[in-house]
Amino acid sequence: MDTYSTPYGKVSLYQNEVYIGNPFKYGSYWDIDTLEKLHNYIDPHRNILEIGGHCGTSTLVYVSFLKHKKVYVYEPQKNMYDLLVRNIEQNNLQSKVIPYNKGVFCYEGVGKMNNIDIDGGEGVVSKRYNEENTLPCNFGGIGLGTDGEPVQLTTIDAMKLDDIGYIHCDAQGAENFIFAGGLNTIRRCRPVIYYENNEDFGKNMYDSVCSSYPQYTAESKFNIKQFCMNELGYTYFIDKFNGGIDTLLLP
Repeated sequence: MDTYSTPYGKVSLYQNEVYIGNPFKYGSYWDIDTLEKLHNYIDPHRNILEIGGHCGTSTLVYVSFLKHKKVYVYEPQKNMYDLLVRNIEQNNLQSKVIPYNKGVFCYEGVGKMNNIDIDGGEGVVSKRYNEENTLPCNFGGIGLGTDGEPVQLTTIDAMKLDDIGYIHCDAQGAENFIFAGGLNTIRRCRPVIYYENNEDFGKNMYDSVCSSYPQYTAESKFNIKQFCMNELGYTYFIDKFNGGIDTLLLP
């Protein structure tokens, strides 16, 4: 485990965290340019929902944007969740960041993660945490699958959260499924939504989730951009925000 002192607090990471870890090793911060640009679109007086929190690198930045509001962050992987809790506690943010060791999907129940790092080096995830912990892994890139760690799943609507002004959804191909289970919350709160647009720009991750959960074909085809723009009358969207594969939706 490595711990770094940053402008947003202490950040602990697994030593073999390949993509997210590299900027910290060289004195920078993961994805900070994008996060700082997103600051312009986040209302500091409303709560944030972060789906796919990893170890909390984005969470620490988001909480710094808020005034007397909270970040609700969901992370399904137990090892990553434990690391998230560590980063919350070592920065004394327990009153501002509420973590949940759950995945978010289109149903409540039990699911599984993928056990292969398909968005990294194709390593076996369970081994990268243990006997192969000197080999690199993209722990932040592990999506839902069929052969990995069992996880508890919930839906956005089942959370029953109030006053959500911003949703960050980075779920490695499960985004369509997730938003299909959050229509009531999105209608009620009309949040800014920032999500990894894997159906359009990260097809291998999206296809992996679809093949793992074929019984949810309708949910896999749900288009949150069309829903917000056409049904809810959002004002505009930005595809490939800051040159990445993410889409930003603005009410």
